[in-house]
Amino acid sequence: MTALACLRILIDPDRAAAGGETLAALVSKVADAFLESRWRWPRRHGPIAAYAFLLADPRATELDALELSGLSDELQLKLFGSSEAGAICMAMLEGEQEMVTRFAAIDPVELRRVLKDGGTIEGVTGRMTEITPQGARVVSPPDQAGPMKTVAEAAQTAARTPSAVSPMARRTRPPPDDGIEASFRAVWCTLKDSFVGSGLVARQRGARGFYSIIDGPAERPHADHAADFDVTCIKAAPRALVGSQGLLFLPISFSSTVQKSAREAYAEVLEFLPQHDRPRLAAAVYDVPRAPTFAAINQLKAFLNPYFGFVDLQVTDPGFQIEALMMEAVNSVTLSLPDVDEGSRMAAATRFMANRDAYQRRRIWCAITNVRTRRELDFCVRLRTPFLSGKAVSDHLVAPAEPVKYAVARMPLRETTVATMAQQQAVAS
Repeated sequence: MTALACLRILIDPDRAAAGGETLAALVSKVADAFLESRWRWPRRHGPIAAYAFLLADPRATELDALELSGLSDELQLKLFGSSEAGAICMAMLEGEQEMVTRFAAIDPVELRRVLKDGGTIEGVTGRMTEITPQGARVVSPPDQAGPMKTVAEAAQTAARTPSAVSPMARRTRPPPDDGIEASFRAVWCTLKDSFVGSGLVARQRGARGFYSIIDGPAERPHADHAADFDVTCIKAAPRALVGSQGLLFLPISFSSTVQKSAREAYAEVLEFLPQHDRPRLAAAVYDVPRAPTFAAINQLKAFLNPYFGFVDLQVTDPGFQIEALMMEAVNSVTLSLPDVDEGSRMAAATRFMANRDAYQRRRIWCAITNVRTRRELDFCVRLRTPFLSGKAVSDHLVAPAEPVKYAVARMPLRETTVATMAQQQAVAS
């Protein structure tokens, strides 16, 4: 189970009002630098609002608040100095995604009142902790509340307590993938003239055909079956990772991740993905709406970040509202070309790539999938689309494509070509 929390940084109200956006940006910079150095992979972090960060740790059932007391001390010293003690404090809520998101929007005045007087916040459940340079104190629920625990006391307790085996460490047997068949489609980078990874789809052995998120909306599973399809693909991933290189894109239904039962089903299999391979695992989140909300994207990232090193949003609307996304909100946005005539498909690609500058400003890659013909492939190359996939790029493959140079003139990549390349490499070695 992944531990999830929202960390709120509370500035003295008068100083916050006087500092405005400049102070908020400085706080964010200091906090981000601290978390980058201390909150390392596979733990993840990211801003969710002004003075608020999402924290996730897939290896823990709860977070160690004392570990963050150093951030409180660093912010205090860098912003106000030691002479103005108390100008900064922090509050952290651990709980479900919905509660964490709500906590990020709580009025700072109300939050300070609860930290001072105790009690709970209406509509928000979870464990809330006050964090200061001196230590940490559980504020609610009341039965856990207690005196401030200092960093020194925590170190002494840890020295006397034998280390426990985490639930994840005990779960060493992955879910079986016997009876699951996988298929792969290569993803090609126009900037390097090379393949960079593959999209994976899978089915139970004997099923009539493969669903696909690369071959257009008509090939995708119905919403009622999306989570089952995704879980099947995730189960096939560990075997696909063995002996392969490059990114491996796994399908994740956007609409399914908002359902608690579906998230639990995903998490059950995601936890078995090899940790050392997670930097090259990519979540291909499909059926993303034209204008997803800020909260929805942050909830999605908080859920996926512990398991994936790369998050891609797959959209069907070329007018996707990229302006609504924050800087580096995701790694990429991919347009799936519509199931219409070729001229209309090219028009959709043109409209999508017309927003290239907006994507670049946000440091988010743009890509196009469901590219079906040579004319469409050449057209997307002329549009300077960084990443391409679809029937015109590769056939269905029995194994992930290797990250090798491959000229556009030779496409699509076929299984027979892969076999020939493997034989040539074996002879050369």
